[in-house]
Amino acid sequence: MVEAVRPFAQRGAPVHIETNGYILRSLTPADVTPRFVAWLNDQEMLAGLNLPTLNFSLEQLREFVAGFDNLRNYFIGIFDRSNALLLGFYTIDVNPVHKVGNVTTGVGEKDYQGKGVLWATIDALLDHFYAFRDVEKMTARILARNTRMLFNFRGDTRFKFEAKLSRECLSTDGKRLDVLVFASHKTP
Repeated sequence: MVEAVRPFAQRGAPVHIETNGYILRSLTPADVTPRFVAWLNDQEMLAGLNLPTLNFSLEQLREFVAGFDNLRNYFIGIFDRSNALLLGFYTIDVNPVHKVGNVTTGVGEKDYQGKGVLWATIDALLDHFYAFRDVEKMTARILARNTRMLFNFRGDTRFKFEAKLSRECLSTDGKRLDVLVFASHKTP
């Protein structure tokens, strides 16, 4: 299906959600710090996302963040409300024609890993996209070998296992990997 091309300058309203001691908001280039660059370039983070070494510089990551339009793609920071520390992110790619989104997430701050950050924030994020961004379905595509992320989605009542895509993608070392798809719907 062919979609109309949107002018580059067109941008949507930024996301801002406060929930369970966290703030979720659209990132801006000003949010990019050396600490953020370090954990986004971290090999463990990249392996979980099945990305090759990125080696973002501060300026490259700022340019990357500036490219998200809050219409079709979102880069949302997860901040600890008590100290304003950026500790993780959600990226969401939306197909407005079909009203579906695909979510990718990660927690980069080591002190927050395994602390339930995603469980504490995902429901508010889903509610926001269903109520205000005209999305009716959200999917998460997770590498079958990414046990840490699978734990987050298997334990979430809003996401249901939908499919196993056998040998769906190539790893950075060229091996074929399975992808598990979890889905959440606006209405049951």
